[in-house]
Amino acid sequence: MRIVLCLLVISATALTGCNKSGSEEEISADSSGSITPVVQTIKSPDTSVADSTNKNNSHSSLSAEPQKASALTTELNKTHKPRNAIESARNATVFIDTGFGTGSGFFIDKQCTVVTNKHVVMLEKKDIRELEENQRELADYLLRGIANREDRHRLTERMDALDKAVQSYYPDGTPKEIKITLVNGRVIQAKTKGISTQFDLAYLHIKEHGCDPLIPLLEDLPLGHKVYTIGNPVGLKYSVTSGIISGMQEYEDISYIQTDAAINPGNSGGPLIDRDGQFVGVNTMILEGTEGIGFALPAKEVVSDMQALTREMSLAVQSEEFRQWEQGVKSHKPEQNDKKDSEELKAAVRKCVLEYDNEEWGAALPECKFAAKKDDPQAQFLWAQMLFGKGDRISRQKAIKLIKQSSKAGYAEALHSLGAMHKYGDLVERNISLSDDLYKESCEKQYSMGCNSLGISYLEQNMYKEAEGAFEKSAQLGSTLALYNLGYLSEQGFGVPVDKKRAEDYYSRAARLGSNIAQYRMFWYSYKGFAKKKDYAMAYTWLMVSELDKRSMEDDLPGWNDDIPANTRFFVEKLLNTQQRQKAKTDAKLLVEKISIDAEKHRRKHLYQRASI
Repeated sequence: MRIVLCLLVISATALTGCNKSGSEEEISADSSGSITPVVQTIKSPDTSVADSTNKNNSHSSLSAEPQKASALTTELNKTHKPRNAIESARNATVFIDTGFGTGSGFFIDKQCTVVTNKHVVMLEKKDIRELEENQRELADYLLRGIANREDRHRLTERMDALDKAVQSYYPDGTPKEIKITLVNGRVIQAKTKGISTQFDLAYLHIKEHGCDPLIPLLEDLPLGHKVYTIGNPVGLKYSVTSGIISGMQEYEDISYIQTDAAINPGNSGGPLIDRDGQFVGVNTMILEGTEGIGFALPAKEVVSDMQALTREMSLAVQSEEFRQWEQGVKSHKPEQNDKKDSEELKAAVRKCVLEYDNEEWGAALPECKFAAKKDDPQAQFLWAQMLFGKGDRISRQKAIKLIKQSSKAGYAEALHSLGAMHKYGDLVERNISLSDDLYKESCEKQYSMGCNSLGISYLEQNMYKEAEGAFEKSAQLGSTLALYNLGYLSEQGFGVPVDKKRAEDYYSRAARLGSNIAQYRMFWYSYKGFAKKKDYAMAYTWLMVSELDKRSMEDDLPGWNDDIPANTRFFVEKLLNTQQRQKAKTDAKLLVEKISIDAEKHRRKHLYQRASI
């Protein structure tokens, strides 16, 4: 018989953890590049339900006669008033999150001590090695590139979860932070105050008092007796399943209650109770390769173990370490704080964006940092831009991390920026397939530069029809450079018939909206007479416009710089007399003024709308 301890590790991504059969999962890729689930896991205790019922059963010092509801119970009953003993037990059950996994627990005394499985709040060395090895293997796999966008998104989410998991524990396997969620949604920080040396049990301390604990049922229950398990399987908080007592089983010299109540990852440490809400045992394990065979540590063992640790835990709570920890404990009440926090975040984001756009970097920085640390993706992106401006290695590394966080949240500007970095191998690994994926997602989110960059990438791959479609969408979203690129397709005959007149129309539209490179192209069309008769005066006018009007932020193209028009002008002006040159200069100034007005209207009309503004 092989027992599997089933903690739900990194439950948000299901990267590791027991499946219904108690097997383990990992990520692997076949030769075709498709992703298939295999098994690999941190073997962490799951749950099993056991029960022994006797209404005349003798209780230990942990038990007590029903009394008036305590302060914490009163708080929970306001929103989750129990209608039966099962729901009362639910209110005493908690959800536990350590960063590397999740599990369950429940109040076992009036001092709000939470009992759970040791494996819920501590990783063994082999588990740490496995987690960190999984992280390295998945990182290496992602570096090789994944063509399928759905697979890439799924695996990058898993990579993100693994990164967070391996940062959530100390070298000895203890968590850096334990969060307990009550049934009403309130989150409380917890600290381990006792670890059993005999059983898979741990005891947690919280800065609360006056809990109504679950009462232990110490006598054996007959086979077939109905029992219930309460826990948080696969993220479904406070789920209840039922079954019967199937028997008693020995494993490693410890007697466990066997039950057929459904046990799933995340139930570890939760209570197995009878119909009166008394706890019969602590859900701990399942039998690998089976369904409906789970095991719980009997209540009498839990009571005995806690009594043996009473003095040790009392001294721990009175220690300076615990006093300092309690001073820093924060309890989160969503119904009171969320609205205020949300308003503060919105205000910070608004200031971050406005001050950044006004180039008020000193004022923008603290607002962007505050909002970025609250996981606002556009603030993360803007803070990253300011960090890039510093130029030092540490700032660049921080900026790249922020860009990746923002892009994972789906922020279009970050997706485009990260796509460009991957295309050229700028501070990250070069990956054209990934770059195209990021550009495409940015374009799908209606970001004009994302569509234009996607079109350029298609053009480089000789995918002319796809390039034309991407440029057209970019132009509809307001990109003047996309208009230029559409003109270039017609001029060169890429995917369309060569049509110099059509090309000039696109160049003219882009030029009149402030594109320097399009203005320079209009000079050549007049100078060479591509679409109509040569006109040196008009050519000189457009050359002057291209030299004077440097508003466009999009004309960052290989081979183009703002000095080209000025360097060319000296050769062209020899073809005109003084009067023609003077008129061309006057016309150019008037045209620049009109372009300035039209370009600003166009920019405002098509300004990319950030989500939080």
